[in-house]
Amino acid sequence: MVNMRWKSGGEGAVTRTMIVMTVMMLYSFISQQPMLSGVSASPRTRMMVADTKEQLRRNLLANGLGVTPPMGWNSWNHFNCKIDEKIIKATADALISTGLSKLGYTYVNIDDCWAEIARDDKGNLVPKKSTFPSGIKALADYVHKKGLKLGIYSDAGVT
Repeated sequence: MVNMRWKSGGEGAVTRTMIVMTVMMLYSFISQQPMLSGVSASPRTRMMVADTKEQLRRNLLANGLGVTPPMGWNSWNHFNCKIDEKIIKATADALISTGLSKLGYTYVNIDDCWAEIARDDKGNLVPKKSTFPSGIKALADYVHKKGLKLGIYSDAGVT
């Protein structure tokens, strides 16, 4: 929800024109009626835009993009910080054995708590020796050999 205040101008002002244009763009999106410069497009222009959108949609479907959203499994929701490479491997195996991978569940995502607190001398993140003794590359190789993708979460940490 947007908190808009009317101002008479200046920085941060929300003008009536901005609101009208936003409403018109939303209407255009919802109704799928193209609007150009705030004026309804001609039937021919609507047909051309519709044809272009349809062709784009077909191209995306033909090359496999857009068939499903990115789907997979994420460690955080169930395991939080209680993860290790055995859990990740077992999850990859389960996506294959249950047939979920054939339905589009192709991502195995390690969310958090996989890295040591301290980085190496080059500033790189390092996997925890106690929970990921083989390292992330070996784990990624395992997941990739199953035809799946490995995702991994990190952040900048605290300074």
